[in-house]
Amino acid sequence: MQAITERATSEMNMKQTIDINESNFETEVLKSSQPVLIEFATGWSLPSMMLGGALDEIAVEFVDCLKVARVKLDRSPNLGLWYGIRCLPTILYFSDGEVRIGIFGTTSKEAILSQLKPVISSRRMPEQ
Repeated sequence: MQAITERATSEMNMKQTIDINESNFETEVLKSSQPVLIEFATGWSLPSMMLGGALDEIAVEFVDCLKVARVKLDRSPNLGLWYGIRCLPTILYFSDGEVRIGIFGTTSKEAILSQLKPVISSRRMPEQ
C-alpha cells in the first residue's frame, strides 16, 4: 500500500506536458520565455502513444529550462498546415518563437535528448 501511495505522490509532482491548440499557440509557444518542445501527432496513433512516456520523462527532467507540449492535429489541423507537418509524430523545438530543431517519425527518448542537450545546455544558467 505504501508503494502505491509513494508512486501516486511522485506522479502528482511530475510536471505534465501541456496541450497546445490554435487558440493558445501564440502565448504558450511563440511568446514563451522558455524553449518549447512540441509533439505534433494524433491522439490515437500508436507511434504517438509510444512516444508519450518519453516526452513526459523529458518534461520532468528539464522542468527548469524546457516546456514540453503536445498538439493533437485532429483537433488543431491548422497548426499542422502552418508548420508543414507531413510525418507523424513530428517533434519541433522552438526557441524565441522560431523552430530550431525538427525530429521526424518514431524515435526514442535518447535520440531526442542527443539532439536537444547541446541546445538546452547552452541555455542553462551556470551553477554558482
